[in-house]
Amino acid sequence: MFKGIYEHQLDDKNRLRIPARFRKELTGEHGEKSYCFFRGMNNCICVMEESLLEEALKPLLHENVSDSTPGSTMLFGYIFPAEEDSQGRVVLPTLLKKFAGIQKDIVTVGHGKRLEIWATDKYYKYIENANYDEQLKLLRF
Repeated sequence: MFKGIYEHQLDDKNRLRIPARFRKELTGEHGEKSYCFFRGMNNCICVMEESLLEEALKPLLHENVSDSTPGSTMLFGYIFPAEEDSQGRVVLPTLLKKFAGIQKDIVTVGHGKRLEIWATDKYYKYIENANYDEQLKLLRF
């Protein structure tokens, strides 16, 4: 389970390092698993281990051509496999970077089965006006 928050930056080549604690869960002990970036809600980028993402997408695989929706088209169109270099850095896809409004500063948030990558300013604006106590009650935690 992903939990916690990390502030970091993209380098000049739009690469980021997934925080080590998160990376291990995404790739496995010996790098045997792969992961993907995809468009999330509220202008964040989601990251999920590929087999978990495929499992989550199974219901959409049975969608008929005549049932196609803008949501499924946008979701599938914005899924990108992560390609790490030898130092564990991964290039953030340009379309997702633009969608999320990311310039350089980012926040990576653990969110259960997925990670969320946010432009730092957008993340803090998103949570700024949320009342934590009310939100926690909605979660029935």
